Parts: sequence; structure tokens; C-alpha cells
Amino acid sequence: MREVVFDTDRLALCVPCGEDVDALASYWSDPETMRYLSKNGDVWTREQVLERVERGARFCSEHGMTFWTVVEKETGTVIGQGGLVPIAFNGDEIELGYRFGKDHWGKGYATEVAQASAAYGFEKLGLDRIVAVSFPGNTASRNVLTKAGFDELGESALYYEKVLILFEMNKP
Repeated sequence: MREVVFDTDRLALCVPCGEDVDALASYWSDPETMRYLSKNGDVWTREQVLERVERGARFCSEHGMTFWTVVEKETGTVIGQGGLVPIAFNGDEIELGYRFGKDHWGKGYATEVAQASAAYGFEKLGLDRIVAVSFPGNTASRNVLTKAGFDELGESALYYEKVLILFEMNKP
């Protein structure tokens, strides 16, 4: 049974677990889905997804945050991941991120996860600031972050060895 960390009206954000791997691997093996999710648009193998799920579960246990598995409550379907981690898993700044299988795009899930994850970070984890990054051409993600309350700061080459658009949200 999945461990729900928190939920929204439509979604449950859960500690990643082995039962998530097949669904997530089917999403992350799709080049269109991965176009804006990996440095060079590379797809992930099932083994890579398994490693990330295991790392995410450990990190959540140790730090109270991760890219949680996102489950649609009405259907029980794993639709993607979203949440909070140190940026590039290698820094002091906490990054909000999300990724969904393309069948779940355009339904408002990313905004819902972004808003709920930011609230969790400020209220439960005591964060003062959260950052997010987006590829310049990923208009949909940039719109999600703006709608969720993030401020666009402009281009940055600080993360992921790419020029990205940097966003931030400060504790209300």
C-alpha cells in the first residue's frame, strides 16, 4: 500500500515505491515526454527509473521531501512525479519540480502539484525560498510556475549545465 505524504482534491502525493516503476518507466521512456526533462532529452531505462525511485524513497525518509509519486485519486493511476529536492540533488537551494506522462498533460495537475508542494515546503519543512527551472521553450511549464505563484527571474546557467529560466517563490 502506498504511503501518502499529502493530497489535494484530485491527487495523492506518495513516497515513491517499487509498484510505481513500471508506470513511470513507460512515461520516462517516451522521447516527447522527456524533451524538457533531461539535459539532452534522453529517455530513461526501467533500471534508471528503479534507481531514481529507490533514491527518492531514501531521500524522503531522510529529509521529508522528494519527487513524490503523483496518483490520481479517482482512478488510482500513477500519472507522474512532483515535489521538492535540493536543486540537481547537489545544492543548498530547494527546487520544485514535476513531470507527468503526456496523457496527463493539460489537466491542471502540474499547477495543483506545484501549489501543494510549495505549501508543504513552507508549512511543513520550514523553507523560506523555493526555486524552479524551466527550459526556455517549455511555455507550458513556465505558465504553470507563474500560475502557481513563482516569480520569473530570467535566464540562468547555474544549473544542469544548460541555460534555463529561473523562478523563485519566497515564504508568504
